[in-house]
Amino acid sequence: MKKSFLHSLLHSFPYLLLFLFAGLLLLESAFLPELLGKIPERGSEAAGYVPVTETLFLERGDGTYTLAEAVYPKGYPGSMPLVAIGHGFTGNRNSGGAAELAARLASRGIASVRMDFDPYTRPAKDSPQTHAYTLSSMQADLLRGIGYMCGHHAIDTQNIGLYARSMGGRVAMTMANEQSGGYDYCALALVAPPRKRKSQIDYMGGQAAWEQMKETAAADGYILHQGLKLTPQWFAEFEAYDPCQHGDRFGDKPVLVIRNTLDYVVTPKTSLECAKAYKNSHVITVKTDNYHGYEMSYPDSALKEQLMTAITDHFAAAFFTQTEPADARL
Repeated sequence: MKKSFLHSLLHSFPYLLLFLFAGLLLLESAFLPELLGKIPERGSEAAGYVPVTETLFLERGDGTYTLAEAVYPKGYPGSMPLVAIGHGFTGNRNSGGAAELAARLASRGIASVRMDFDPYTRPAKDSPQTHAYTLSSMQADLLRGIGYMCGHHAIDTQNIGLYARSMGGRVAMTMANEQSGGYDYCALALVAPPRKRKSQIDYMGGQAAWEQMKETAAADGYILHQGLKLTPQWFAEFEAYDPCQHGDRFGDKPVLVIRNTLDYVVTPKTSLECAKAYKNSHVITVKTDNYHGYEMSYPDSALKEQLMTAITDHFAAAFFTQTEPADARL
């Protein structure tokens, strides 16, 4: 009797194990997410990483310093994708809602670095700034920020993107086209990007005014315009390179361009020309009286919410899913 019972128990043991295993799986699916909290998919809006901000001064090699802010997701598992953020002419690291955008990117598992292109004379926020920078120095600042992040944080160097506004967009296009710094940038997002000359010349008063400003800069070393010292180098660099002529070098990697039909600083036509320079570009067209700001600095704006979501979706798709959202008109 005992032998028969033991034989039956041993015979049924594998089935008991299978039954217990199935029960554990059922319990896990039913209760563990509630008890432990389900880990969200990286890149999704539900990821919910806590942004960590690091303020730093980067040496520029000429006795001046770049004030930068790195924002990254706390507790991110593994190497993080990175977005370098560039502001426009006369802007700063927080212009156009950049600080909020950085926090939103971090919450989805994406690190970022942004900076003031206007150099500081000392590594302190209250130190004087030089009020002088060029397109090449803007690029050097962005590369300096990327280099810092790669050297001090776990960054996935195969997943680095560029986001920039206005003149910063011109610099970002150049970097993407030329793989500046040796990085193979995988995504680009631009708000009101200009191209070579015409839009900037028109904004600064037309060709005659432009030529007069160049002459003054050549004679005096610089001309003060909107608080910035525009040097002969600034003018020369602006005239030397048209990023729209080299967009093919970026291949079929995703590009997002946002333009405003009421923007007269960088016209929607100019921004569309920039979009058309790239094989895989997506255009969002808006209409707002906040002509060059696009409401992205507003504390509460439905348009800002749509644009912030579109930008973070763009990078999340490029970094995590390799798919792109469809074109849109907001």
